[in-house]
Amino acid sequence: MTEFVPLAVTLDGAGGACVAGVTAEGRWLRPEPVTAAQVAGPDPVYAVHHPVRLPLGPATGDGARPEDRAAAGAPRRAGPPAEPARRAALLAAVADPDVATAFAGGRSAGLVAVRPLGYRHQRSTGGRTFLRLEFTDNTGERFDWIVRDVRLLDAGPGEIALPAGPEAPLLYAAVGLTHPNHRFPGRFRGCHPLVVGLHPADGSPLLPNETSLEGTAGAPGTA
Repeated sequence: MTEFVPLAVTLDGAGGACVAGVTAEGRWLRPEPVTAAQVAGPDPVYAVHHPVRLPLGPATGDGARPEDRAAAGAPRRAGPPAEPARRAALLAAVADPDVATAFAGGRSAGLVAVRPLGYRHQRSTGGRTFLRLEFTDNTGERFDWIVRDVRLLDAGPGEIALPAGPEAPLLYAAVGLTHPNHRFPGRFRGCHPLVVGLHPADGSPLLPNETSLEGTAGAPGTA
């Protein structure tokens, strides 16, 4: 059995779900498959900062990323989330220096301290509307990526009240790469980069209504 803390819980408009998180040793894991019912609804088993435990095996199929694991059983909650100070310590401990480092060595998931410059909704050529975040990392490089964080999925245009701008507090952004689709050649190996989770650096909830982040659990571990 493996225990980890989800730092990225996503759901797209087509119902595709994904979860990635870290173990006590700071190792990123991405169990597959994950269903929409496991990440959305009134009591999802996967939720940001809520430790989970499940049996994992090697990823199957072609194109497995370093973080990918095959779920060999149902996930179970492994206790309440840590208090804010311990969440902040976890975020600082597992963060990469910058975006390039987060995706180095074939990796497809990481955590980066970012300065949020602005949020906006943008309609794609296919007619779907995406939330986007413009941000800089510690190198000063500017990025403009789609946000897939499930907590922001239902926010409409003008409904994002998160701080943004040159003086906004630092956030930690969980970043991830899709499987290669070869429509995005270049530095990300043919993958589409995404923001897959947002975390205030002080460990506080991202949104005012995140009442579930009131636990006092310890750090994640493996068994």
